[in-house]
Amino acid sequence: MRKKLVVASILLCLMNSSLASAEVSHFEDPRLTLSTVEAEWSIKTDKTERPQVGSSEATLLKAENELQFQGTLAAIEGNGGLVGFAFVETPLFQDLSGYHYIEFYARSKDSRIVYTLTLKDEQAEQDSRTLTFEQEFVVGTEWTKVKLPLSHFQPRIRGKVVDSFQLHLEQVRALCFQINRSKQEADSPVPLEFVLDVGSGVFVTNQE
Repeated sequence: MRKKLVVASILLCLMNSSLASAEVSHFEDPRLTLSTVEAEWSIKTDKTERPQVGSSEATLLKAENELQFQGTLAAIEGNGGLVGFAFVETPLFQDLSGYHYIEFYARSKDSRIVYTLTLKDEQAEQDSRTLTFEQEFVVGTEWTKVKLPLSHFQPRIRGKVVDSFQLHLEQVRALCFQINRSKQEADSPVPLEFVLDVGSGVFVTNQE
């Protein structure tokens, strides 16, 4: 009789353990990795895109666990005010339609500097006017968790907001970290020195 009770107790413990595992599994949020430090990143500035007028300079360093994007941002007189930009971009071929947020850790040389996370979908390949979907963020000088709703990315063509496009999450083609002179405070230094460090991975998630 005692042997039967012991066996029953073991079976009950195993059942409870399986149930607990199932509950934990049910609430897990499987994050999808969009990019890592080791991904293929390219760097561009107004100097590389428009050498006759540009003067921003930037470098990209890949440390063991972080991507280091840094340089000096110019202030060039444009039709709409001061311009000047620098960005690092990596290609993607991802379906993000099942996710709500982009998440990563970052830190900046100056917590007042405004950065932009940019996504491109297959529409950018068809639109010669450089269609992008953008969302701004700022981070502290210590590692800061950034979580950006995918539904809040604004469509822009050459920096100007347009209303006739919607991000196709099922066909995202590129991810970019960018800094623009037009997004900074009016009294920001000229040229503006920036350092943005991005953690080892950029993810999409559904967790609040």
